[in-house]
Amino acid sequence: MTIRLAHNKALELNLVEYSDVVTIDQLKAIAAYGARHPNFLKCDTLNLVTPDGDFSSIAFAELDGLFTRYAKLYARLDFQIYRRSAWLCLSPTAQSHVGYWLGGRDLKGALSSAVRQFSTLTEACDWLLLAAADIAAIERRDGFAEIARFERASAPRALAT
Repeated sequence: MTIRLAHNKALELNLVEYSDVVTIDQLKAIAAYGARHPNFLKCDTLNLVTPDGDFSSIAFAELDGLFTRYAKLYARLDFQIYRRSAWLCLSPTAQSHVGYWLGGRDLKGALSSAVRQFSTLTEACDWLLLAAADIAAIERRDGFAEIARFERASAPRALAT
């Protein structure tokens, strides 16, 4: 399993891709990365769960603990505006966990983020205020530099700061 973090400077957009089996340790590693790189947390983000994405090894109670960790992390940051975080889940297996993460929480207050799930990349990009040409660039990953990768049962590897 891999979670890949990438950033596009021109679009001021993070791309987080979740593929294969995702573990709670990997999700905690992303939070730790954000704590070390707070500017990463301030950009709009497109979260993409690939068709093979699978969060079933993670208990919902663990997601609750992760949310508490993120709320504390975001409380220390100074936001001039709310950031946007779009979710596109292409995996039926992962949908219950994505829905749980997004449902019933005060994401705007706790994470200074407007968060929504979308059915298509076009809808997500429209909400993120990206141009039609940006959609094709995102599909090709043009302009995105990988900044970190978290693989299951291995230590995270930061590529750039």
